[in-house]
Amino acid sequence: MFLIYSLFIHHSPMLHTIKIISRVQEEEDTVNFWKVKSFEEKLEAVQTLREQFIDLFNKHKEYNASREGLRRFYKVLQRQ
Repeated sequence: MFLIYSLFIHHSPMLHTIKIISRVQEEEDTVNFWKVKSFEEKLEAVQTLREQFIDLFNKHKEYNASREGLRRFYKVLQRQ
């Protein structure tokens, strides 16, 4: 297995610190971070990412169209 390292350098007037973290450790830390989050926290994070994507790539028109289609689909399901 190949290890890829992330290099973090902190610069201050008096001190230079270098911290090397393996990609494997970084991924394990990420998995452990999300394991302890509640479903609501995970869902909120996904929604935040969706909103950022919509803003970043100017997808408001597509997003609104898909929401309208989903509302129509939901109304049809309610009637049955």
